[in-house]
Amino acid sequence: MRTQIQSVGIVNSRNLPKANICLTLFLPFLFLMVSLGGCVSLRSDLPRDASQAIADVDGTILGRVYTAQAAENPGMSGFQIIDSGQAAFMARAALADTAERTLDLQYYSVGDDLTTNLLLLRVIAASERGVRVRILLDDIYAPTRVFAWRAMAAHRGIQVRLFNPFFFGGTVGVARLGEFIVDGERLNRRMHNKLWVTDNVAALVGSRNLGDEYFDAKESGNFYDVDLLAAGPIVKDVSRAFDAYWNSAAVIPMEAIAGAPDAADGDLAREALRTRTAVCQGTPPCRWLNEGGLVDALRIGGVSLSWASAQFIYDQPDQDKALVASGIVHGAIDDHPSGMRTQNELLIVSPYFVPSEDGRRHLAEMQARGVRIAVLTNSLASTDVPAAHAGYARHRTELLRSGVELYEVRPEPGQPHLRSHRWKHASSSSLHAKIIVQDRKRVIVGSLNQDPRSQLHNTEAWIVIDSTVIAADLAALFEEGTDLQHAFKLGRSVTSGTETLEWITDEGVGATRYDMEPMTSFWLRLWQDFLGVLVPEHLL
Repeated sequence: MRTQIQSVGIVNSRNLPKANICLTLFLPFLFLMVSLGGCVSLRSDLPRDASQAIADVDGTILGRVYTAQAAENPGMSGFQIIDSGQAAFMARAALADTAERTLDLQYYSVGDDLTTNLLLLRVIAASERGVRVRILLDDIYAPTRVFAWRAMAAHRGIQVRLFNPFFFGGTVGVARLGEFIVDGERLNRRMHNKLWVTDNVAALVGSRNLGDEYFDAKESGNFYDVDLLAAGPIVKDVSRAFDAYWNSAAVIPMEAIAGAPDAADGDLAREALRTRTAVCQGTPPCRWLNEGGLVDALRIGGVSLSWASAQFIYDQPDQDKALVASGIVHGAIDDHPSGMRTQNELLIVSPYFVPSEDGRRHLAEMQARGVRIAVLTNSLASTDVPAAHAGYARHRTELLRSGVELYEVRPEPGQPHLRSHRWKHASSSSLHAKIIVQDRKRVIVGSLNQDPRSQLHNTEAWIVIDSTVIAADLAALFEEGTDLQHAFKLGRSVTSGTETLEWITDEGVGATRYDMEPMTSFWLRLWQDFLGVLVPEHLL
């Protein structure tokens, strides 16, 4: 999911056309916002109590279990790849249920839907057991405020803070748009990190936000995504990163913006959660919760983990991001002081792939010295952000000429797949995972896309792991995703002296070729072309 300002419609009037009402209401508001623009700034003087992750992890069941496992693997951390929405949902529920001391959540986007409400009930139950709960959310999407308020109101022990919040916009889209217009330089910087940490012992790190579409809980419109369940020393690094954000000047306590909830607010919040989840029985998320087993496995150390050397890297919350020469994960994967020079192969999974000029040159240089470079990204038919796809489309021919292999997700195939794969069946879904596999020895999994927004504007967090086992598993996932039964492979063709793109796929009757963006309408292609001209690339 990408940073974008949502808007809401204006209520109809009997006397004025809707367009006139919009102008009548919006222009005075915009004038007011512009007048206040000089006063809009990040209020760093608001009261906030500093807090840190617990140090005594051996005082919890999870701490004792995974400290013992880490002692058997000195200098290493344990990881499990979470590559299905169901597993991701169940892992979060289990980590909430096993929490004894602390529960820290940091997310860019939170929905207002069934899975989010079910997880919030687990979080509230943890707080009622005496667990300290800290929830840190980015404020770009209005539904986040609903979740934030509901969590804070439902139990007074739950602390909620917002990163770089809107001060005037609240939950009204048109008001947020006005504030963004006058304070865009500040509000364009968003916290894109995704973390879930229990007792400073076990963590989930990756690119999943919280919402039905991230847990395969919608009939259509889900995201293909990947998380890492982590244990061992790396979790303390994750918690230090959370603390850095939680205590930063860019973060504002929710009650400083919306006021402190009272007892009546708490009753309403809990009743809303009960009402919204009462009809849950029979739905997949409720069935998953009833399956159980993971809580017991966590408590006895029965979760299968691959142990490896790893680093957790994150952008500082209060610093502007410097322009980096390479477009490959801030330069961390190749030709970097703490990295390794790619020797043979670089596999990239990124839903929004808009490499900078330096990044494209870097890729071309690697390919020229014999490195295979292959990219899996969204097609125009599968992307949820046509503007980002427009930025990528500008560079496809150049990338192909330099030898980069490009694959695009193919939704809703004409024929069922001949064999199953871990990306599940194709549907009207979008790729959302962010993965890099280097020489099948080193991997990166995290929140950052291969695009200017992640490089220049958003804060990001990611794990770098040196492991042939994990690299082999993620490389296999890449190969399944790029199989022509599930993807389009891009190529170049020359007709009458004119070079054009072609999309090659397997629809069950051999190779099928398309000479324009497949599975799209004329209007969608026109809209992409329009966005490609309108939207500056550094914002993509």
